[in-house]
Amino acid sequence: MPGILAVGEVLIDFTPYGLSDKGDPLFEQNPGGAPANVAAMVSKLGGEASLAAKVGRDGFGEVLARTLEEIGVDASRLVVTGEANTTLAFVHLDDDGERSFSFYRKPGADALLEVTDIPNSAIEAADLLHAGSVSLTKEPARSATLSAVRRAATMGKTISFDPNIREKLIGDLDRLLFDIRGILPFVRYLKVAEEELELIADEPDVKIACRALNRQFGIPVIIVTRGSRGSMLYAEGRFSEVPGFPVRRVDATGAGDAFWGAFLYRLTQGGFVENIPGVPALIEFCRFAGAAGALACTKRGGIPALPNLEEINGFMSGKGQSR
Repeated sequence: MPGILAVGEVLIDFTPYGLSDKGDPLFEQNPGGAPANVAAMVSKLGGEASLAAKVGRDGFGEVLARTLEEIGVDASRLVVTGEANTTLAFVHLDDDGERSFSFYRKPGADALLEVTDIPNSAIEAADLLHAGSVSLTKEPARSATLSAVRRAATMGKTISFDPNIREKLIGDLDRLLFDIRGILPFVRYLKVAEEELELIADEPDVKIACRALNRQFGIPVIIVTRGSRGSMLYAEGRFSEVPGFPVRRVDATGAGDAFWGAFLYRLTQGGFVENIPGVPALIEFCRFAGAAGALACTKRGGIPALPNLEEINGFMSGKGQSR
């Protein structure tokens, strides 16, 4: 079974959990971090996934290591450091479950990931490498991520990328966009939100932007996530719209990661890591991924909200019934 290596951050999300008796906000501790969420989704569905990341030598780091182990993610490349605490993110939700973040990361352990923490043996053992851009915002994690992507490409591995731009973590947006564009020539599967696509392509029109990225960087499969409106697939020179699933949203944290982890799971299970599937199969993968993302919105947290295979299949057959 093809394996996935996710590279980047794993952290603790503090998610709103009502009010205390005195009326003060309460927060629930939940494991998260985009690459970790993707790896966890793949693993929870029955696929093989590993994570290269760094946590602090603290209670939060222990929670993350235990969570990854329990869900089945290979955490042998999870490095513990005493130089910084585990990164924390406080999640703020609006009435529709949409979120914004406040990060405690000056520095956070995730940003201390080094090139040597991702050895060639870890990359060679995987069939697909997945990365995002949060790890590009600080050194040495920036160099570690860029090195891992380039080495994976040299080895002939398939590259998956999710920009996952977090404005509050960006010191220099121009440099971040430069690094993202430096990765794109190696990418076979790009998952990108509409607002991120506009930033990267410098083009507000989604279709024009997708064509531009395909033309400039040669990315064969681009999937634009659009929240409750579903997703748009660009492959083989044409666009396909995949409708979303209506649910009562509680917390959208990790929904995009659930989507992408489910997509990569279907990709690997179908034996399509090296050979890109046709458009009909990609559409079906997006539909499956959309169901996973929708279900992830119905519970709080990143990793704790991830659905299993039975839940996704039941949800799809029920056509929109939430758990």
